[in-house]
Amino acid sequence: MPPAVPATEIRARILGAMARLAADKGYAAVTIDDLARAARISKRTFYAHFADKERCLLAAYEAAASSVYDAAERAAAQDGGNWRRQVDTVIATYLMALAAQPEMTRLFLIEIQAAGAAALELHLAVDLRYAALLRRIVRRGGRRTLPQPMAIALLGAVNELVLHEVANDRTTRLPRLLGTVRPLFDAALGRNLGM
Repeated sequence: MPPAVPATEIRARILGAMARLAADKGYAAVTIDDLARAARISKRTFYAHFADKERCLLAAYEAAASSVYDAAERAAAQDGGNWRRQVDTVIATYLMALAAQPEMTRLFLIEIQAAGAAALELHLAVDLRYAALLRRIVRRGGRRTLPQPMAIALLGAVNELVLHEVANDRTTRLPRLLGTVRPLFDAALGRNLGM
């Protein structure tokens, strides 16, 4: 008898299957049968982990968002430079992480929009988490506080640029956007902080 597969591995397989399938055929077309087949599990096993397809999508989004955020936060903390360089590090890490996982990035930015109110709420919470990170970095730099609406607007600009690249199958080129994003942040932060 083969050894039992740990629940964490099964969950990871299901989340990976959701990302692949949603990227390939769109979230709306993904079925529980598809997910079970792609994750090499039974439907019963799927339902032992998730109540429905939407909960699976939200879990995949949350796992991907947390992974990317944690990488960005760690990179900024390890960068002993000034606040401007740390902001740059956060954005560069974000873009590189998205470029490294095209399927998850498509789920992260495009397919999540098809999942309704709970997905929107989760997406907005992720935005607020990044806004808070940027605000902490600026504040630790001894500057005036970066207002939350400005932080959200800057993140929105980044995400809109990323969305266009992803929609045009140029996800691997995302790190190149740093050259476009950096002057935008510098201008907004410099003007906002009286520099």
